Amino acid sequence: MARLTGRRIVLGITGSISAYKAAEVVRGLIQEEADVRVTMTKEAMHFIGPMTFTALTGHPVAIEQFPPHGQPGEEHIDLTIWADVIAVVPATGNIIGKMANGLADDLLSTVLLACDVPCCLAPAMNFRMLGNPAVQANMDVLRNRGYHIIESAYGPLANGEIGEGRLADPDQIVEAIAILADSRRDLSGRRVLIGAGPTVEPIDPVRFITNRSSGKMGFSIARMAAQRGASVTLITGPTNQPDPYGVTVERVKSAEDMHQTVFHYLDGQDAVIMVAAVADYRPKQTADHKIKKGASALLLEMERTRDILKEIAQNKPPVLVGFAVETHEGLQYAKQKLIDKNLDLIVYNDITVEGAGFDVDTNIVTLLHRDGREEVLPKQLKIEIADRIMDEVVALLHTQETVLS
Repeated sequence: MARLTGRRIVLGITGSISAYKAAEVVRGLIQEEADVRVTMTKEAMHFIGPMTFTALTGHPVAIEQFPPHGQPGEEHIDLTIWADVIAVVPATGNIIGKMANGLADDLLSTVLLACDVPCCLAPAMNFRMLGNPAVQANMDVLRNRGYHIIESAYGPLANGEIGEGRLADPDQIVEAIAILADSRRDLSGRRVLIGAGPTVEPIDPVRFITNRSSGKMGFSIARMAAQRGASVTLITGPTNQPDPYGVTVERVKSAEDMHQTVFHYLDGQDAVIMVAAVADYRPKQTADHKIKKGASALLLEMERTRDILKEIAQNKPPVLVGFAVETHEGLQYAKQKLIDKNLDLIVYNDITVEGAGFDVDTNIVTLLHRDGREEVLPKQLKIEIADRIMDEVVALLHTQETVLS
């Protein structure tokens, strides 16, 4: 699923050495099927040429406030009317200061002065400039006015120093733009808690028991919930998945860690979606030192972990969604789990089917509802399945409100 199909993005590029990374952002937006138009300051052209962006977007790059050839000089208004979202990547201290103080002396700054659509900016500058009280005050002004700031990263800077001020990762910027560009926003004001990934249960300081969960399904759900406007908390076991943009992420290890963290955040949630593959059993005792190889077999005594989903159901949030990942006779088990755990929806996933399961980008699932309905979703990307699950969460929340009213 392309998240930006048909959405129109104006990307402003300013004079930072990280301007070359804007090409990666444009490519990411195009891959998400956005229609992108670029406007550059003249300073930005010292770092990357406009031809690159013309080739990527299929549109000429807008640079001049008063273009030649008899054009009317109203491109700043035309671009604002055309755009669904305007993003400044990278944003220098200069453009941030102009935006905060209503100054407009070139095409990009006049576009921003006329902007009446969602707008975000990704600062990039040396940490000395970023930390300047004037720059920080200007960014505070913009935040208070509703501008979305994609925080810069910590790492190597252009002069070889290490510090804050690196442009955020291009994929993260694309994700932030996708959140702003989603016209639905049907989860605005809602709080959603998601459990994802595996847990690891230590045997000794070297060895542990875990499972094959990659976290991809849970992270996809977190992304879609955030994109649709929810305030999202993602509690995840060990995975290699990058943090979804705009999501509060808590990384845990064991089933007990997962339990404690889930219940720490549980109060006030509108929906809880437990995708996490939490271990059902753990070693009853954990050795303080590495267990040495012996001549005989090693026997581990296992004990049950706490049933997080069942405990959540005892003080049930408005919407509670679970997952059932199975290898045989799973449909009947999933139906029983729906009842036993007092769920509003369960997502049944047979991982033996080709194209489903762990550490792949696709999945094949069946949605099981409390009223007995079964909806088999065809093989598709996990992000598409995540969007479909969020459709059901929205519907369930509306149903709850209708019943209460």
